[in-house]
Amino acid sequence: MLALFFALSLAHERIAFDQKDCKPRFTQTQIDASAPAVRDGLQAFASTPIGCNAIRRLDTREYDVEVFEETLDNSTGEAPPPSIATIINAVDHAKVKSYELILNPAFKRTTEIVVFNDEPVTPAQMMAAAWAAEMLHIEYYARGISLPHHSRADFQDEWREIARQLGFPRLPHGDGDDDAWALRSRARVIFWR
Repeated sequence: MLALFFALSLAHERIAFDQKDCKPRFTQTQIDASAPAVRDGLQAFASTPIGCNAIRRLDTREYDVEVFEETLDNSTGEAPPPSIATIINAVDHAKVKSYELILNPAFKRTTEIVVFNDEPVTPAQMMAAAWAAEMLHIEYYARGISLPHHSRADFQDEWREIARQLGFPRLPHGDGDDDAWALRSRARVIFWR
């Protein structure tokens, strides 16, 4: 089976995906350097139609997405806004645009109470939602749209569909305060308020 080489790097190596079903194929270095929940979360995200389409859209020499694991305060992940030059160059397909995707596999739920059966509860489910949320941010940056964008109807519509495909249709994305997001220049998924 042919592999799709995505502009996504984990442990400083590109991640290969199967052409047919977008299943990630990790190298031993990537396995050794990343948490199982991060890899399982990517596999779950990539297995959705939206996830696979996002991978294919960004699979050009035009994009470079470096994935890091880092402990974040109260967040499963973030996609820091790129520089203004990167946003401006979104329409220039000859220029490489670089983005960061930070995942926090050590994130713990703020409550042990599960209100709905369709909430992410396992580390892999939380990482799947984080991959989806942060890749959505990167797609917006790649379109030349910087923060704030949580309050945009199209962003929320896309998020609801991604969350539905992951099996979490009630999972919100954003804190309702885009000004605070813009000031902090950070994006995150909020699971529980």
